[in-house]
Amino acid sequence: MTSTPWFLLIFSVLPLSDDEGRSRNPFPKAIIEPLQNHCFRCHSGEKLKGGLDLSEIIESGSDGDPADWQTLLNVLRSGEMPPADEPELNPVIRHDLVSFLDTWNRHQLSLLPESPGSVPPRRLSRTELKRTIKDLTGVEIDVHRHLPADASSSGFDNQGGHLSPGFIEQLFRIGEEVAHAAVISPEDEGTPKNIFASENLEATGGTRNVGDHIYFFSRGSASTEFPFPARGTYRFTVRGWGKQAGPDPVAFRLNVGSELKKSLIFPESRNESGERIVEFRVPQGLRSVSLTFINDYFQPDDPDPDQRDRNGAIQQLIIEGPLEGLKPTPFQKFALKGGGSPRQKLKRGMARWLPRFWRQPVSNDRLQQMVDLALVASAPDSPAEELLRSALIAAIVSPRFILRTEADSASLESGDVRELDNYELATRLSYFLWGTCPDDALLDLAKKGKLSQSSTLIQITRRMLADPRSKVLARDFSTQWLRIRDLQEREPDRKIFPGFRAVLLQDMQKETVLFFDHILREDRPIRELLDADYSFLNGRLARHYDLPGHRGESHQKVQINTPRGGGLISHGSVLLASSTSQRTSPVLRGKWVLEVLLDDAPPPAPPGAGNLPAPGESGSDLSLREQLEVHRRNPECATCHSRMDAIGFSMERFDAVGRFREGIVDDQGELPDGTLIDGPRGLRQRVEKETGFRRSLTTHLMTYALGRSLDSGDIPAISRLSRNLKPESTLQDLIEAIVLLDAFRKREIP
Repeated sequence: MTSTPWFLLIFSVLPLSDDEGRSRNPFPKAIIEPLQNHCFRCHSGEKLKGGLDLSEIIESGSDGDPADWQTLLNVLRSGEMPPADEPELNPVIRHDLVSFLDTWNRHQLSLLPESPGSVPPRRLSRTELKRTIKDLTGVEIDVHRHLPADASSSGFDNQGGHLSPGFIEQLFRIGEEVAHAAVISPEDEGTPKNIFASENLEATGGTRNVGDHIYFFSRGSASTEFPFPARGTYRFTVRGWGKQAGPDPVAFRLNVGSELKKSLIFPESRNESGERIVEFRVPQGLRSVSLTFINDYFQPDDPDPDQRDRNGAIQQLIIEGPLEGLKPTPFQKFALKGGGSPRQKLKRGMARWLPRFWRQPVSNDRLQQMVDLALVASAPDSPAEELLRSALIAAIVSPRFILRTEADSASLESGDVRELDNYELATRLSYFLWGTCPDDALLDLAKKGKLSQSSTLIQITRRMLADPRSKVLARDFSTQWLRIRDLQEREPDRKIFPGFRAVLLQDMQKETVLFFDHILREDRPIRELLDADYSFLNGRLARHYDLPGHRGESHQKVQINTPRGGGLISHGSVLLASSTSQRTSPVLRGKWVLEVLLDDAPPPAPPGAGNLPAPGESGSDLSLREQLEVHRRNPECATCHSRMDAIGFSMERFDAVGRFREGIVDDQGELPDGTLIDGPRGLRQRVEKETGFRRSLTTHLMTYALGRSLDSGDIPAISRLSRNLKPESTLQDLIEAIVLLDAFRKREIP
C-alpha cells in the first residue's frame, strides 16, 4: 500500500498568506480519512475518550487549540493510538500523519504571537520570605513555624496566594521577632542573657517527668526551640546524673541545630549530680536545642540487680550568651547612622533601607506616612531604636513587601501590553535566579534604566548565575521539578528494608541538587542530566549504592564507571520517590518519566481502576509484569499503561531504595510502536532522543521563572525555545533565552 508523500501533503495545505492560513480548514482527504477510519469511533460524538474530539479539532482547523494538535501528534508518534484492541494503523500512513502534523504544528505556532501573559500579585513563598528577611536584616527566622505550607500550582510553590487576616496576623508576629533581633535596645547592649530552659523542655521517647528532673528509662530526647538573639558564643550548662549499669557510663548528646553536637558523660550516681559545660559558636535565629540519651542498656537477666538497667536524668539546662554581649547589628548601624533627633535619624535611615524592602523607589509622601506610622506605634519620647523597631514591623507587614506586584497605569485597558519597568524586571530576575530580593547592584542598574537593554540583561544574568546565591535556583527548581522536595517524608518500610537509614533520604536529595547545580554552574550540556559518568556522593550513599572507595561525610564528585551509570534516572532520590514504600512500581516510574521528563502526562486513571496487591496480599504471588498484564485487560487502562509500563519496566534494574540489582532482572519494555527499551541505558537513550524532554525542561523552567501557570499563549515561546535546544545546549543557554522572552519582560493588562 502506498500513500501520498508527506512533503507533497504539507505543501498542498500550507497557506499562501497568514490570513488564508487562519481562515480555512487546510486538511486534505489523505489526512482526514485515516483519522476518521481509526480514531473517530472513540474521539468524536457524545462519548469521548480522553476528552479529545477529533471531529471538532479538524472542523476548527487553524483556529484550533495548539495543545490539542500537540496531543494528537504525541499519541501518533509514540504509537499509543490507535490502541491495541483497534485495527492497526499502516506504518506508512502513521509516518505521513506524524510528518504532516509536526510540520503543520510548527507552521501554525510560527503564526501565533507570543503572548506575555498576566502575572497577578503574589505573595512571597515561605522560603522566599525567609531568604529576603535574612538578606535585608541579617536575621534568620524560622517562618515555617509561623506560616502554613505554600500551595503548589503547576508543580511549584512560588505562585503565591491571597493575604488572609490570619496570614497578616502571623506576618505581624514575624515582623516583631525580626525587629527585636535586628535592633538591640541600649539597655540590652553588652548584657549576656541567661536562659533557664529546663522547664520548657519537651520530652519524647522513653522519658517521664519526676519531680524537678526528666528521667530517661530508654532512648529518648528532651528538646526546646530557642531564639538565639545574635551570632556569638553561648555556654550550655547541663546538670544531671546516671543510674549506671553495664560497662559504659551514662551518656547524653547535646544537639544545637543540626550541626553542633557534643557527647556528655555522667558517671555520677543518683545521689550526686554532675555538671557539664559546653560552649558553641551559634548563628542568630531559632534553633532546636536537645538532649538525647544515647546509650541505653537493659539486661533483665543479669544476676546483679544493679547491673540490669542503665538510666539517666537531666535536672537543669542553662543557656547563657552571647558571651561577647549584645551589640548593635549591622542593619541597625546602617539604619541609624548620623546625628539628630530620634525622628530625624529614623526618617533619614528609612530613606536608605525602605526602597530595598519594597523593591522600588519610595516617594517623599509615602516615606513620611511610614515615619508617622512608626511614631504612632511607639511610646512618646521613644529612642531611635524603638522607633526603628516599629518602622521595621510596619515595612514587613506592608503589602508592598510581602507581595510581588506589578502596578498598571489607569490609562491602560484590559488586553493592552506594557513593558515592565526596570525595578519590576529586577525583582523578577532576582527571585528567579536567587529566590530573594534584588541586591544593591541590581537596584542601581534599575535606577539607571539599564535592565531594559537586552545586552545588559544577559550580562547581569550571567553575573547572577556565577554568584553562589544561584544555588537556590538549583535546589528549589530541581527538587520541585523532579518531585523530590518532600523526599524525607517517604521513608521506606523498615520491615522490608531493615538496613535503610533515614539519613540516606537527605543524602539522596543532596546528590541530585549538587548534580543539577554542577551542570548549571559549570555550563555543562543538558544531555548530562540524562546520561553522565559522574555523580555527587558521600561515603554513606556510596556504600548504599555499592560503589566502593568513597568515604567521608561530605558529598564529592565521583566518577561512575559501573553498569549503574549516571544521570537523573539512576539517582536514589528519583527512584525512591517513584516507588511505593514496599516495592518498585513500573506504573509510578513510567508516569514520573512521562510527566516530568517528557511533558506527556497520561490522563487520570478511570474510576475503579484499582491498585496492584501489596506484598503478602492475594494476587501478589504473580510477577509484577503478570499483575500489570491482568490490569491492562481493562480496555480503559490498556492504552496509557502500554507506554507507561514499558518505560517503568526499563527502570526495574533499580530496587525501591535505589540500589542496582545484579543478575536476572525483568527490565525490558516494549513501546506501542514496537520499540524495545533495554534497561536504564536504553531508557536514557530513548528520552534523550525525544523532543518531549527539551519541551518538558523548557516548560517547567519557564513556569518557575514566570511564577505562574502557562497557557496557550505561551505555546509559541515553548515551541521556539525547545526547538532551539540542542544536545550540547546548556541550562544557562535556556535561562538566557527565557529572560529575553516577552513573557518575562512584559505583561498583559488583565
